[in-house]
Amino acid sequence: MKKLIIMIFTLSALLTALYGKNTKDEFIIGKTEFSSKNSLEWIVIINSPEKKYMLKDGALLVIKRGDKHIVLKINDSEGKYLKCGVVNKNSDAIKHGEDVYYLDSMNSSTKYKDAGRILAELIKLYQDFIFKIESTDDPLIISTAMKDFSSSLNDLIPEMKRINDKYPELKNFNTDPPDELKNESDMLEALEPRLNEAFFKIKILSDDKNIKKAMDDLHEVLLKMGNAN
Repeated sequence: MKKLIIMIFTLSALLTALYGKNTKDEFIIGKTEFSSKNSLEWIVIINSPEKKYMLKDGALLVIKRGDKHIVLKINDSEGKYLKCGVVNKNSDAIKHGEDVYYLDSMNSSTKYKDAGRILAELIKLYQDFIFKIESTDDPLIISTAMKDFSSSLNDLIPEMKRINDKYPELKNFNTDPPDELKNESDMLEALEPRLNEAFFKIKILSDDKNIKKAMDDLHEVLLKMGNAN
């Protein structure tokens, strides 16, 4: 099972197959909440936790004022809180409760941004799959969850070679993840015991014809992914 998990996780530098072709340049990540006495540092509360993978230290955020932007830089984060410094210190005063935006165009040079994006999608895929397996003993529901899991993994295959060519160093992601993706690596590692338990449960139920078929289909997908890698 360890080998199976590693095979899946080594495919984690893939870009658009799960994320799709959503290239929206901006979205609201939260609101300003607390400020320092000089108002040059603000705490922003995240309201889009699924986007947190993009909000790394050094990332730039903006508060919109018509055609003007007040630029913030993430200096630190803890849970749903971002500690941000005001970059353009001569800008207008920031108010409590203002929308804070992430603009893709302002952070396009962030290394491994696309890899971080797909890692976040993969982490959610694993979490959803594990939850479904943990939540039931019904073989039909479990086999359906496996089919969905296999389908989502299969969707990654067309992009695998292109992304591996772009980031050949990420082939060593399991043993030597880059600093930019360390948080994602830690999250994947934390999921590993639960994923092991999920597959152990599946193995116990493998006499069921639907689960056996789903296992065979997943095995085929993993072989295809291994060959593409």
